[in-house]
Amino acid sequence: MRHWPLTALQLTTPDLVLRLPTDSELDALAQVAADGVVPDGAVYFPQPWASAPPAERARSVVQNHWWARGDWTRYNWRLLLAVFHGGQVIGQQNLSARDFATTGEARTGFWLGSRFQGQGYGTQMRAAALALAFDGLGATRVTSTAFADNAASRAVSRRFGYRPNGVHRISVDGRPYDAHEEVMAAADWQGYADVVPVGIAGLSDCLPFFR
Repeated sequence: MRHWPLTALQLTTPDLVLRLPTDSELDALAQVAADGVVPDGAVYFPQPWASAPPAERARSVVQNHWWARGDWTRYNWRLLLAVFHGGQVIGQQNLSARDFATTGEARTGFWLGSRFQGQGYGTQMRAAALALAFDGLGATRVTSTAFADNAASRAVSRRFGYRPNGVHRISVDGRPYDAHEEVMAAADWQGYADVVPVGIAGLSDCLPFFR
């Protein structure tokens, strides 16, 4: 789209392609969420969308993408990328920031459909987001937050040498959860940039949207 160049942005890893989904691909992504994201009874996100009934999970994914695009400014943006493996959508990788031009700080988040977990895709997804943040956008640091029992997300952070950055307690559906924040600085990224090779295409026209 001429007036939304983010549609041309694409990240690639050895097994994955990350980009904005078309409407039909967004519908497929919503179905992946409906089919399951977290174990029964688990709460991994501040908004408990992933433990909602299947149809509600699907609608939440669709509406979240629409909201992120419609609310986008260079001062407050949320890039929600669909993740594809062999042409099949399997999950979502997020990169977001507020006042990025001033702070240089971005945040990552991700989810995978249950049947695609445990195959190393989360590591490749995080590598793609970090490469975009540090190599593509010039971030100074990137944070990731995971609940205490979200072992997969915290393992990915350890794989890339994130450092602990505090624990804060939040309420989800009236229950307390400990959220562990971890951080990686640009200087630290240089030691991990080769863990997963990442290709970035279509970024140049998008840069004014980020900073």
